[in-house]
Amino acid sequence: MKKIVYIISTLRRAGPTNVLSGIVKNLDKTKFKPVIITLSPESDYTNSWWQELEQSGVELYSLNLSRLQSLFLGAKKLKQLVNKIKPDLIHCQCFRSVILSAIAFKKFPKIATVHSDYAVDFKTTYGRIKGSLMIYFFSRALRKFDKRVACSEMLSDFLNKRYDYMNFDFVNNGVDTDKFCPIKDKMALRKKLGLPLDKKIVIWAGVFILLKDPLSMAETIKKISDDEYFFVFCGKGALLNICKQELKDYKNVLFAGHVKNMAEYFQASNLYVSTSLNEGFHLTVYEAMACGVPVALTKIYAYKRLIDNKSVWFYGVKDAKKLASIIKQLKCIENISEISCNAVMFIHNNYSIRIMSKGYQKKYL
Repeated sequence: MKKIVYIISTLRRAGPTNVLSGIVKNLDKTKFKPVIITLSPESDYTNSWWQELEQSGVELYSLNLSRLQSLFLGAKKLKQLVNKIKPDLIHCQCFRSVILSAIAFKKFPKIATVHSDYAVDFKTTYGRIKGSLMIYFFSRALRKFDKRVACSEMLSDFLNKRYDYMNFDFVNNGVDTDKFCPIKDKMALRKKLGLPLDKKIVIWAGVFILLKDPLSMAETIKKISDDEYFFVFCGKGALLNICKQELKDYKNVLFAGHVKNMAEYFQASNLYVSTSLNEGFHLTVYEAMACGVPVALTKIYAYKRLIDNKSVWFYGVKDAKKLASIIKQLKCIENISEISCNAVMFIHNNYSIRIMSKGYQKKYL
């Protein structure tokens, strides 16, 4: 049996930790024993995978270090703990874990999952100077790993062209199809969530940052005067208050904040919209599709695999006029059941967490 140590900043429910949870829950326990190490303490256990994974029997440790403490003490403390655990393999899932593991470990085989086109992501999120430094150190650390795995085939292609001195393999991210699935009584769910029963509900979900471009969604809403639509924003971030200010006069808009029952919001909706400027995989899109919800997406490289999918509509980046026209078509669609089934089957056949976990298990072996 191979012992795998997974290292990540925290287990706060988000894209990378959802992926980690999916891998671990679906491991062949006759072949692999998972151990998870977090670098920092959980700020909110109700929004963390910690308790759920602990109850399922996964061995969990935390270094309980702040980001600043990690800079000075992280590599040493991580090395001490991992040497006691004596794993067969180390799998890193985030920037900090990759940097610290590259410093701390030479004898253990190491795999890193890369969740985005980090050359763009870091600069957009952290600014040109800090972002450039992060790109330099991250690339340097990745070169010390035995295997680098992109979270999608498209991202792998892109990273291999950008960094031709490194080889990026891939395992497509996966959706928990037991949780993200269609429901029969959409109206009952809307009542539970306090959403209107007689509107077409359009949902946007993500972090309110420049990379996700929520302001384009706000601009789109301004171009739709039809009161048959209701718009829901899920998430928080630096641009949240700006979006609220832009839409303060619109009564058909709800800012739901960071929700813990994202699946229910998808299940209650008629359309999911992504306004992202760049993505590595964008798991949220596939979670919405798993719930039978069609999606409207920007024409970016990450969504290349979805070009011919009948449940997907595309529009240009920042093209609020085109996005508005897509949304207005919702009330004219007659074959919505067919579109919904197409979305669900596509996810089950290509992007379930079981398929993802099996992909990583092949890499481990």
